[in-house]
Parts: sequence; structure tokens; C-alpha cells
Amino acid sequence: MHNAHPEGKGTLSHHAAEQSIPLLDITLGDALRQSAERFPERKALAWAVGDEIDSMTYRQFLAEAEQVAFWLLERAEPGDRISVWSRNSLEWALFELGCALAGMVVAAWNPGWTDPECEHALALAEPALVLAGQDTRGVCLLERTRQIAGPTRVFPLDDLRSLAKTARPTVLPQPQPSDLFLIQFTSGTTGRAKGAALSHYTVVNSARMRTRLFGADETDVWVNPSPLNHVGGAVSMLPGAVLTGSCYVVMNRFDAGEYLRLIRLCGATRIGGVPTVLLGLLEHPDWVPGQTTIRAIGAGGAQVPQPLVERLMREFDAPVLIPYGQSEFPVITSTRPGEDPRMLAETVGQVMPHVELKIVDITSGAIVPLGETGEIVIRGPLMMQGYYRAPEATAATIEPDGFLHTGDLGTLDERGYVRILGRIRDVIIRGGENIYPAEVEDALLLHPAVAGVAVVGIADEKWGQQVGAAVRLNKGHEAGPEALEAFLSTRLAHFKIPRKWLFVNSLPTNPTGKIVKFEVEKLFS
Repeated sequence: MHNAHPEGKGTLSHHAAEQSIPLLDITLGDALRQSAERFPERKALAWAVGDEIDSMTYRQFLAEAEQVAFWLLERAEPGDRISVWSRNSLEWALFELGCALAGMVVAAWNPGWTDPECEHALALAEPALVLAGQDTRGVCLLERTRQIAGPTRVFPLDDLRSLAKTARPTVLPQPQPSDLFLIQFTSGTTGRAKGAALSHYTVVNSARMRTRLFGADETDVWVNPSPLNHVGGAVSMLPGAVLTGSCYVVMNRFDAGEYLRLIRLCGATRIGGVPTVLLGLLEHPDWVPGQTTIRAIGAGGAQVPQPLVERLMREFDAPVLIPYGQSEFPVITSTRPGEDPRMLAETVGQVMPHVELKIVDITSGAIVPLGETGEIVIRGPLMMQGYYRAPEATAATIEPDGFLHTGDLGTLDERGYVRILGRIRDVIIRGGENIYPAEVEDALLLHPAVAGVAVVGIADEKWGQQVGAAVRLNKGHEAGPEALEAFLSTRLAHFKIPRKWLFVNSLPTNPTGKIVKFEVEKLFS
């Protein structure tokens, strides 16, 4: 599995791809048709309506997704991008599969974005239509969307089912598995959102890897608040349920009490979330250990502490699974059922099938020996096609030989386990959201009182990490945390705004004048 060192000095950190799980050459629309044929009367989608749970079967799911496809085809062409700006909803699930059947491309916006962030995504993807729902607080986004995108191409997502009923049936196109299906927005170190271009083939088979390795089947019920604008929801959760013919339970947003209610009412077998979410379940007053039918718990998006792993396994009586992936390459590694809690806390498991992985020296690019730290680089058929309409960013991330730079520092051991040790790109992970310091720093430097700033991640029990900013003010200027947070609120999504502040006379720098981030981190301790 690992390559021998050419000079016989040990073993290199290189994991060759194994192919134990065959790949499927189908689109996501094909997957829905297959499940509707195999399990026409099995529940496909479930959602809360007040105190009751409503649902639809796979037969109904396919019929309604086809109606959405007909409606889309009356307003756009196959290959067009269609944007959606909303929290999770039943209509979103229908929209994603409707786009798949219509041969169109999903380009979702984060409901926490500010108007400038949406304007950038709009200019990049040039969507033919934008469907607007509600943000995570339940505030309607329709009017904001009309102001950003213009009124003629904006429609209310909440009305999608009734709108789709007006569409006349037509012959649906036949998209190919290699066709672009999802533009998954991510953030780069420059702070401007990039769109990872994922094909049907990548989406379908990434979901397949997860479900096959975890033993999921048609009897499962998935309850997971993972946002559908994130790769976890858009690639792993909803397509994973469709592929297996199991039930996907829609959660609008995370609320611990509602999560527990849905787990109980829907008979959930598979749940998941970032550590903050899972801890919220365990600490909710309605939580009673030993009264669920959970088969597996997915935890990721941040390091999962060993005590939390052990408590989850004990109180749910179910294995915990830790996956590692990116928007650019949705499935890279994962733990397997039955792993030791220490391994779950310290590693992100073993390399997934169809993934070739190397740990390379960040300066020379040479493969390092097993156990030594370097950048994780990966290659395989389930990676992005590139960054959408960003050839320079693509070339900077994907080598000519096809290896993708993850920007993550890690190690590989002799058993194929990967440990994540840090991030070259200084990413801060707050409650599962990736935050890049450069973006926050650029925004803060627009304030007239700010002369210099360094943004770092500060360890936080609840969120995993919190955003901290060390600020040097211009002489004669004053600005406190409240003023700076208010200034940033119109420029950055709420989760990117620093909540830990230090005001300093100078920032630590190296001889070339570059700010030394690990010295900044020490200032907060």
C-alpha cells in the first residue's frame, strides 16, 4: 500500500489508490430514478409540519422533481447555472434533484453571506435563475435577492412546489455523468469565494463511498442539520440517501430540541454534525440516553475531543465516524465503524478507495517519510474539475500530474491513518465553518482607525475555534470591539466576525516584516 524509499531508507508517505468499491457511471437524476423503481413506496423525504411529520415516497419524490425540472426548462437551458439562497428546506431537496434531471448546475449561496459576498458569487456563476428562501433565523431573503440579482430572474423557493405544478411536461434532457452539476463555493486565502466545479460522477460516487463504507442501506433514516449549501449536505447527505433508497429528514437549521424531536419521531438511524451540534444534543434537557435507534454518528468539521467521542458512543450505543474531505475533493479519508475512541480523536481515519494520497515537504514538494509532517496532496477520479472560471486558482491548486494541494498539514502512518496537524492556509474552523484570516484582515483594514491587524484562531470549548483579532490602531483614532464588529457586519458573514479582541501597540513580525501568527496566538493565552 505504501511505496518503499528509493534509497532503502524507510518508507515514504505515499498511499496508492485501492479500488475495492466499484464506481457508478450515472447521474444523480439516474440514481433517483433507480431508487424510485426499486423502492417506489418507501419514504424518501420527511419534514416537520408543526407537531406532525409529513413525508413523500420515492415515487412522489421523482414525480415532483420531474415537475421542477419541467418548470426550470421553461425558464433556462441545460447547462445553465441555477442559484439558491436559503436554509435547508423540502423545496431545496426537490430543487437539487430537479436541477439534476434538467441537466442544470446548482450554485448555492451561504444564507449567512452579506450582499457583497452574494454579488461576487452572482458575477462568477452568472445564474439564469435565483431561488430565494429564508435564512437560518427564518427571515425571508426574497427582497434582498431581488435587489442583488434583479427582479426578473428571482423566484420564491418556498413556492416551488406550487410553481412547478403549472409546468407542462416535456422530454427531459440526458445529461452525462461527466457533466458539471455543482458549483460548491469555498473561500480562498485571498478571501474571495471560489467555486469548486463538481460533476454528477463526483457527487454520486463521493456519496457512494460514504454509504458503502458505513454500511448504509434502504432501511436507514438520516437526520442531520448539515447545510445543503455545504459539501456535507449537498454531496454526502441528500445524494447518499437517494443512492441507498433511504429516508432523508429535512432540518431547516440546527436546534438541539428540534433535532432530538426529529430523531425520536422519525426513528433516526444515522445522525451527525460538528462537535458543537453533537454536544448540544447531549446537554439538552430533553436528552435521555439509551432511547434511540441510532446505527452510526458522523462527526467532523473540527477536531473531535476524545471525551466527546466516548460519551457519544456510550449514550447513543453507536459507533462514531470521522470523515475528512473538502469542497474540492469531498471524500479523502474516514474512520471505519468500530474504531478506538483515541484514534477517532487523534486521526481522520484511513484513505478512502480511489484516493491516492501523499504527504509532501511544503518547500521542495518531495514525499516525506512515514510519520513526518508535510502537506496532504491527493489525486483521484472524485476530485473537482477545477475552480469555476478561475484557471489561475485551479493551476495553483492542481499540479499538471493531477495532484491537488489540500493546504492541510498532516502525517500518514504505516497503517494508512492520516492525522491533521494544522493548515498552511491558516484556516479557522468555527462550528464547522471555514474562515480564512486574510479575508477578515482585509475587511478590518478598510476601517479608518485600523493600522494593522492579525487574525488567528482561538481555542473555544463550544465552537472548536473562535475568531480572534489583534489590532493596532492609527494614532489619534479610537475604535473598540463593538464599533469594529458593527463595521464588519455589513462586509462579512456573522460567523467570520472576530469575537476575541486585543488592542496592541505593535504586532510581532519576523526580520522581513511579516507578522508571525504563532506569536500573535500567544498574546491571547
